[in-house]
Amino acid sequence: VSGNINVNDVRLHYLDWGGDGDPIIVLHATGFLGRIYAPIANALTQIGHVYSYDQCGHGDSSASPDAQYDWQRTMDDLAGLITAMGWRAVRAFGHSAGATAIGSLACERPELISRTVLSEPVLFESPTAPELEWRNPFLERTIKRRRVFDSVDTMFDNFAAKPPFDTWDKGMLRDYCEFGTKLNADGKRELKCAPETEARLYETSRDFDGLGRILRASVPMLILFGDKSDSLSATLSDSIAAKLHSGHVVKVANTGHFMPMEKPDEVARMALDFFRE
Repeated sequence: VSGNINVNDVRLHYLDWGGDGDPIIVLHATGFLGRIYAPIANALTQIGHVYSYDQCGHGDSSASPDAQYDWQRTMDDLAGLITAMGWRAVRAFGHSAGATAIGSLACERPELISRTVLSEPVLFESPTAPELEWRNPFLERTIKRRRVFDSVDTMFDNFAAKPPFDTWDKGMLRDYCEFGTKLNADGKRELKCAPETEARLYETSRDFDGLGRILRASVPMLILFGDKSDSLSATLSDSIAAKLHSGHVVKVANTGHFMPMEKPDEVARMALDFFRE
C-alpha cells in the first residue's frame, strides 16, 4: 500500500508494509528509495506496523521547492512525517544518511524516536576533518554518473557486474533498477534521484553535526558498521563505541557500507532482536 503526505512544502511518498503494533520507520540512504529495503521492512512486520518513505528529491517524492538539499532538511522532514502521521516514540531503522537523520532526530526530539538501529551512519568529527579531502573528486564523479539506461535489464546487468553493486542481494538490486528509475520521453530508464541532488546532499554533509547529536542522544541505539567498510564513519567506530551515551556498536563481518543490501537477512535479524528488547 502506498500513499503521499505533505510535509514542509514537499510531497513525501510512503509505503505501508503492513504488520501489527506500534509504527516502525525505515529510512533509505542518499540516492536510493524506501522500496529497495523490502527484505528488512517485511521482516520487521513481525513486531510492528512498518513504513518507509522516499526522501525529498528521491524516488516518488517531490523535489525541493527551492532546489536546495541539505541534511537539516532531511532530519526536519523525518520529524514532520512522524508528526503528520500522528505518531510518537517510533522505532526506526536507517541506512547511511538515513541513519544519520534518525540518530540526530533522536537527540533533538527524543519524544519522536524511542529506539533506533543505525546501519553505517555517515559521521565525521569536524567540517574541516582531513578525511574530507575525498569530497571534491567524489562530487565530480557523482554528477558525471550515468543516469539513463536502455532498460531495467540493461541497468541490472551493468550494475551486477561491478562494485559496489556486485555484492548486493540480487532482488534488492533488481528493485533499485526498476523502482529507482522512470521512463523518460525516449522510452529509456532514467534515475529518479538526479545526480545533482545526490551530489548536493554529499556536499552539505559537512555542515551537519550528526556525530555530536548521536553521541548526545539518550535514546537506545544499535549502530552497525561493516568490517570492510571504507566509510569515514567506520574509522571512528571504536571512538563512537567508547563515547556513545546510550547503546552499542557492532561490527558486521564481511560487509561494507552497503551492509543492508549485502546481508539483508542478518541485518533484519539484528534489528528484530534489538527492537524486541
